[in-house]
Amino acid sequence: MALSKTKFEDAFKYEIVQETACDETAIVNTTSGPGSIYAIHFVNSNNAASLKLFDAESVTMSTTVADMVFKIPATSTTMIEIPDGLPYTYLSFAVTANSNPQDNTAPAAGVNVRFLVG
Repeated sequence: MALSKTKFEDAFKYEIVQETACDETAIVNTTSGPGSIYAIHFVNSNNAASLKLFDAESVTMSTTVADMVFKIPATSTTMIEIPDGLPYTYLSFAVTANSNPQDNTAPAAGVNVRFLVG
């Protein structure tokens, strides 16, 4: 038997993408290239909101239709795991007050959003 250990970054090609106060302003092409989302973690200390995911290099809120919408419960911490990964070409996202895919209403306060991507 031989014990070995390796650093996480030497064994896997995962990254954490985090915005600590995500709001209705779209954050675009966060990984500068394609990949897959393996987990999404939200910390929301205010009213319910919605995370909008866009597989687009540029986003115009209220015009660009979100590819996926995740509801974020009020005053909650939520983890969504995607074991097989959700592939994207461009990871762009925003948080709005409503779940309509074209909504651009500001949430009550920014939401902490964290992605595990690879």
